[in-house]
This record gives sequence, C-alpha cells and structure tokens, in this order.
Amino acid sequence: MNRANAYTVLAAELETYRELPGDALAALVGVTQCKVVPIDEGDCSVEVQVQWVTPKQSSVRVTAIAYGPSHLMTERYEEALT
Repeated sequence: MNRANAYTVLAAELETYRELPGDALAALVGVTQCKVVPIDEGDCSVEVQVQWVTPKQSSVRVTAIAYGPSHLMTERYEEALT
C-alpha cells in the first residue's frame, strides 16, 4: 500500500471526526467503526476508535488505522487526533 494513499485516507477519516460536536464524539467512545475504502492498490480497510484521554472524561482521542491489501505482509498505518 502506498504510504501517501494510506495517509490521505486516514486524514480524510480523521477530518470527519474532527467536525463532530463533543457530545457526538462522546457517544462514540468505546465503539470501533470499520469500513472499506478503495485506493489505487486495491481495497484499504479503515478502523476508527474513540477513547477517553483523561480520567475526568473531558477530552477524547480518535485513532484511525488503515490496513493494506497486501497478501504477503501486514501493512498498517495509524494516525490520531486529540
């Protein structure tokens, strides 16, 4: 999987979550969302997780992980926003 393509997919996915209001993000804590995104090399599986960052539950971290279509090795790229 081309690294630039993977990070483009991850950035777009994180931007979607960045635009959500705080209460909508809080509702997604603990839920893992998965989807398949077509890229040049084939399909890329994207997994997004939302977790509390602080014990007071005042901020969240959104982590997006892209898994590539390679059959010979695991391709995995990860980005997060807080």
